[in-house]
Amino acid sequence: MKKIFLIFIQFLCLAAFAQNAPRAANKVIYTCPMHPQIQNDVPGNCPICGMKLVKKTIKAIPVKRPPVSKPKDTIPSNKEIKGIEIKKPSEDSSRKIDTTGMNMEVMAEKPTGDITIDRYMGYKLIPTTEKPRIVVYHLYIRDTMVNYANKLKRAISVNGQIPMPVLTFTEGDTAEIWVHNELNEETSLHWHGVFLPNRMDGVPFLTQMPIKQHSIYLYKFPIIQHGTHWYHSHTGLQEQIGMYGAFIMNKRAEWNIPTIPVVLSDWINMNPREVSRSLHNQTDWYGIRKNTIQSYSEAIRSTNLKTKLTNEWKRMTAMDVSDIAYDKFLINGENQPMQPGFKAGDKVRLRIANAGASSYFWLTYAG
Repeated sequence: MKKIFLIFIQFLCLAAFAQNAPRAANKVIYTCPMHPQIQNDVPGNCPICGMKLVKKTIKAIPVKRPPVSKPKDTIPSNKEIKGIEIKKPSEDSSRKIDTTGMNMEVMAEKPTGDITIDRYMGYKLIPTTEKPRIVVYHLYIRDTMVNYANKLKRAISVNGQIPMPVLTFTEGDTAEIWVHNELNEETSLHWHGVFLPNRMDGVPFLTQMPIKQHSIYLYKFPIIQHGTHWYHSHTGLQEQIGMYGAFIMNKRAEWNIPTIPVVLSDWINMNPREVSRSLHNQTDWYGIRKNTIQSYSEAIRSTNLKTKLTNEWKRMTAMDVSDIAYDKFLINGENQPMQPGFKAGDKVRLRIANAGASSYFWLTYAG
């Protein structure tokens, strides 16, 4: 009986505590996937892009009771602390020092992004003074001839250049890109890794119809992110013969460091359709060109027979991860690019857009 009475008392205490504890309810809102700043209490469409608002539940943060502060008379005075003198910072101090001993003005200049800058190098964040605006580009797609690997071959240029022009925006801008297809075939443009309305994604027969030959098409979408991406054709194999370029979205505040866009790509003189056919036939032609073919006797002598059989089961070449024997590797459409505006010791930030199928590396900062 005594145990039952104690359990009953504990239950009453818990009930009283739960009743007095502050409660917070979850909140249901309707927001736009492309514009998270739009938050309505009722369903509807986004006033910016017109997309249907998606229901989202925001979990309430439990309310915690504030800690009870100690009375002031319990804090010891300077006289009670022997051997330690506590001084107030002078009001006319021109440079404030935080508790870690670092200058707070310099700390405010340290980057919050993916680039680490030494705080004594003098770089600063330069906020843009321009308000969000509509940035317009006109892209003229034409046939051309190039000679990258000692052979004249057909390619596709945009505004007379390969790779395509670097498109630069700032967070908050609206991209307005007019595509003038002057080819005798269909085309399209896909914005790789960019958050945008689905109908602007540029995948033919999925999010849009192909851009017909000798016609004009408009891509228009808001820039709601920052970073270095790339854009390319999503029609046929046009990307392989020149239709790729850098797509740069700057932050509202960028570092005052010289910046160079770098587009990595590869080139082969063979027609891209023939390349695709050879890959589907699983021929050893590219391995022979690269001297990466391994016979069974060579695999046995080097004790790699199991690896060779495993790779063949996976339809992989014996000693190389690249399926194709490319004739040239290009940087910004050139074999040996140079930057005459810089000298040894200069600091420069590279904006890398990797459009090459065999360029498996990252480069973020170079001096």
